[in-house]
Amino acid sequence: MATDGTALKALSQALKLEQQGREFYMRAAEETLDAKGQALFRSLADDEKMHAEIIQRQIHSIEGGGAYVLLPDLTAPDIDLDAKLFPPEQAKLEAKIGVNPGDVEALHVALEIEMQSYDLYRAAAKDANDVAGKQMYQWLASAEMTHFNLLMANYEALVSGSSWV
Repeated sequence: MATDGTALKALSQALKLEQQGREFYMRAAEETLDAKGQALFRSLADDEKMHAEIIQRQIHSIEGGGAYVLLPDLTAPDIDLDAKLFPPEQAKLEAKIGVNPGDVEALHVALEIEMQSYDLYRAAAKDANDVAGKQMYQWLASAEMTHFNLLMANYEALVSGSSWV
């Protein structure tokens, strides 16, 4: 990131997304009837909490010393920062909804949440001039991609008449 102000703005936006994501996943876990679906949403809520803590550490570091801090316990995998994620289209979702539209709709919203976070992190990783900042954003983008793929697998299973995976 070019300036502390730019870094803090990106981190604040990231923190807000993670907090909103966690709140959504906690509600979805309560409303989902299937035990596998509940476990998935709780696990995602835990991940979002961890992501928020990582982001909060960076905010404190930048506010205190003006720089990102390398996170030694995180290894950022190589991902294509130009690749976008695509959620299923709402019209196709509505046409395929069968038995439990609440779960399918929750998965659709979750896919959009993960896509929004992924897009923020990949853009921030591409723009980062700081090695530690780039590492963190790339790791977060990879984590959100993993979440997206897991949610998509469950979405596809439910709309095809199967159950949670």
